[in-house]
Amino acid sequence: GVNFIFYFKVLTTQINHFNIHNYSYFNTKIMEKKKTYVTVSILFLTYIALVFFCFLYSFSNTELDISKYFLGIRLDRYVHFTMFFPYPFSAWLFIHYNGFTKRLCKHQFIIIILSGLIFAAIAEGMQSMITQNRESDYFDYLANSIGILSATTIIAIFQRQIRIISNFFFAKRWRK
Repeated sequence: GVNFIFYFKVLTTQINHFNIHNYSYFNTKIMEKKKTYVTVSILFLTYIALVFFCFLYSFSNTELDISKYFLGIRLDRYVHFTMFFPYPFSAWLFIHYNGFTKRLCKHQFIIIILSGLIFAAIAEGMQSMITQNRESDYFDYLANSIGILSATTIIAIFQRQIRIISNFFFAKRWRK
């Protein structure tokens, strides 16, 4: 009898506390998640815009000479690798902090790799179709793909640590 009264008091106190105090707490959490959604979306779209800018801009008037070789590989390939290495990280953030379903998160690496490879192919294709002084190159696409696959492998290996670090900067994921 005494235990029942104790548990009933605890339950009613929690219900009253929830109704009075936690309503604003939940609204604050929802606003944090919406801010995170907007921030991650802006980061992802900014990254994509920067890649397209680099692919479509003519660097011929600059003093950049990426036709030289380093360790038997043309410097241009290192640039392509470096440009696409961040894609999996930005795509991972976009998937995890936009409230996608568990099914999408379960297949996150397939989604990241396929979307990254398609993105790289579109960027390479647009180079020759839109610009007059740039052309597509299979080895550039290969360097793009290696950058995407390398970063995706790093995310797969260190996903727990990356999640801890990203939760420090952004509101917790919508779903666990």
